[in-house]
Amino acid sequence: MMVKKLLLLMGLALFGFSQVNAQETSFGVTAGYTDISVKMSGSDLAVSGSRSGFYIGGLADIAVAEQFHVQPELLYARAKDGNFIYVPVLAKYYIVDSGFQIVAGPQANFALDADDGTKSFGLDIAFGMAFDITENIFVEARYAFNITNRLEDAPSDVNLHLNTLNVGLGYKF
Repeated sequence: MMVKKLLLLMGLALFGFSQVNAQETSFGVTAGYTDISVKMSGSDLAVSGSRSGFYIGGLADIAVAEQFHVQPELLYARAKDGNFIYVPVLAKYYIVDSGFQIVAGPQANFALDADDGTKSFGLDIAFGMAFDITENIFVEARYAFNITNRLEDAPSDVNLHLNTLNVGLGYKF
């Protein structure tokens, strides 16, 4: 139920931003490779592994100033046997006339197949770079650090984090 509410809120926010700044907003799609690393740690414990897969989704690029944009996204990722929804809201800074952008911001993530004892919701801090190949086509690379413990009722010294690497290609309309 929380996922439906968040998706509805994201849709309303995208619609609202596009209506306020219609000439300065573009929409697009993005897809690529994802690697989700799982890290569990505690006083006597250190376990890690990763799952590779793909992501696909949509975005809005909202110009706030010539070199500063806000880019909310809605992404679906599948890695090995897990399904995830990511909702990043990124600040994007265009490096003068180079085609390069630096991106950073918060990212909500939802593990659609969360096991008993784990939380389906997590909050990340994402950062990365993008490059405009043409006016419409871009490449991007981003890493997100999970800042919430994904374990339910865990001892204070035991943590589970899901960090995400995305490398992909996008198209803006």
